[in-house]
Amino acid sequence: MNMKTASQLADEASKTANDAIESTRAYAQNAVNAAGEKVRDLRREAEPTVEQIAARVQQAVQRGLDAASTTSARAQRRLEQAADVTGKYIADQPMRSVLIAAAAGAAITALIVLASRRSPRDDY
Repeated sequence: MNMKTASQLADEASKTANDAIESTRAYAQNAVNAAGEKVRDLRREAEPTVEQIAARVQQAVQRGLDAASTTSARAQRRLEQAADVTGKYIADQPMRSVLIAAAAGAAITALIVLASRRSPRDDY
């Protein structure tokens, strides 16, 4: 009968434990490496998406700025046209223009007088 001594059994148990630890360490390292590679893959996939979103946002902002510029130019042209029409009307109808301006001034003055006559007690 081949009986192992306690020392030999302890050595074998220690070797088995060390082998298990090394195996587990190698498995864990492989898992970490695989996870790291997956993260790098996801990052590579996400970067173009983020860049695409940024490009779309920039395009939308540019379209908004262009639309605002166009609207502003259109409003400016309409104001210029209205000023031209008003100037032509005043030149063609000076007496009527003075009477319209006086009537508008009187109406505004009447509104101001009415508003200033309201007493603070009217608010309660």
